[in-house]
Amino acid sequence: MGGKKRSKYDLVHDILETISPGARITQIMYKSNLSSEVTRKYVDKLQAKELIVQKDRTYYLTEKGQMLLEILKQYKQKKEELNQLLQDIAELYGE
Repeated sequence: MGGKKRSKYDLVHDILETISPGARITQIMYKSNLSSEVTRKYVDKLQAKELIVQKDRTYYLTEKGQMLLEILKQYKQKKEELNQLLQDIAELYGE
């Protein structure tokens, strides 16, 4: 990720996107590029908020989780657009 630290919303996006079709904990960990400890912390929190459910060792998005994922996709796109604008400003302004 270019050495930049991901925000918690970026992490939640990555996890929910991985879970979207259904995923086991190891798939979530590897595809989201997180340690097992961080993965477990986020998965537990997402379950407590009823954004994901577990059935037979596989996690799935709830309707609420799917809605959050769609919003996070928009957030991520707008964040990238803003970062590009800041880069353009920096190139033109010189700082």
